[in-house]
Amino acid sequence: MRSIADLLTEAEYWAQQAKNGVVGSVHVQQAIDAQFRRGSRILERMQESIRRGFLLIDTAGEKIGQVNGLTVMELGDVSFGLPTRITASVRMGDGEVIDIEREVELAGPLHSKGVLILSGFLGRRYAQEKPLALSASLVFEQSYGEVEGDSASSAELYALLSALAEVPIKQGLAVTGSVNQNGEIQAIGGVNEKIEGFFDVCQQRGLDGTQGVLIPLANVKD
Repeated sequence: MRSIADLLTEAEYWAQQAKNGVVGSVHVQQAIDAQFRRGSRILERMQESIRRGFLLIDTAGEKIGQVNGLTVMELGDVSFGLPTRITASVRMGDGEVIDIEREVELAGPLHSKGVLILSGFLGRRYAQEKPLALSASLVFEQSYGEVEGDSASSAELYALLSALAEVPIKQGLAVTGSVNQNGEIQAIGGVNEKIEGFFDVCQQRGLDGTQGVLIPLANVKD
């Protein structure tokens, strides 16, 4: 309720500035835009880091075992999306999938659950008759805070399958969606912010018609 009250108070201010006795939709939109502008400094810094190459994000070419995931950051009433590089490394082993975020205690319980479900899918699909003779590592590159949620589990799966099959993934695409043990892609939250976040990065580098975002079918209506 407090965020709604703050929004109404600011919308009333803009109505007064316009010498209008009634708060209309235009004043509410002004208040929303002003709130986002005040809270978007972190977003601007992150986009600048990507633009200057401090945060490594590819939007062209192809790479094996590497995919663009999508995250949402929330700062007060402001939320925005950003791409993040997810990589997978595979080698001979005993079927263990190592989530580096979990190993260093940077993964929340929902993220850890997503990786365990991913492992369950791999076992069900590929280890019915023989054990998986591999070990794999998954990581969010250049991530220095806690990672939470399972919305990147499909992207992690694609990176892992790419590394196993040595098939490159187009870097002009970003992916969001969770996966279940049957391999089905499930709906996620914050889909609009995630699409906008990758679009902004691609737009800064020049849209070439090959870039896009893969989202779960259930999220299309959003």
